[in-house]
Amino acid sequence: MNTYFDFITHVKGIEYLVAIGSIVGFIVLWEVLKPKPFSKMVHSAKEDLTYMKAGGSRQALRNVGKLVSAPFIGLAYVISLPIAFMGALLFATVNGLMNYVGRTTSFDWRPMEAYLAGKKHKKTEARGEEEKPAPKKTEQD
Repeated sequence: MNTYFDFITHVKGIEYLVAIGSIVGFIVLWEVLKPKPFSKMVHSAKEDLTYMKAGGSRQALRNVGKLVSAPFIGLAYVISLPIAFMGALLFATVNGLMNYVGRTTSFDWRPMEAYLAGKKHKKTEARGEEEKPAPKKTEQD
């Protein structure tokens, strides 16, 4: 151990071994303190063996195949993360740009200020006709 890095690596390695040893020691001590130590573990192992015998070697090979393919599926996931991030970033950028362009190029038309009824009056005035007032509604109507 010549460098600080070597020392830290050595200490961390020992720390991990002590932690794993403590966990295993606790489990063994817990099982030893029971009235029938390790009986549940033995029973579970027997059930697993009978299931494997009933399923046959084909099921066991399928499970081994799934176990072997797991690192490659994880690697594909890790590789696809930056691609998915770039896609999401591109989508957010394009969406924000479209919103900005839509806001800056839209007309300032507001329905409250449309004055659509005023066009009819202008046409009658241009022809020189007088506008006839609409009959007023009375309470009897």
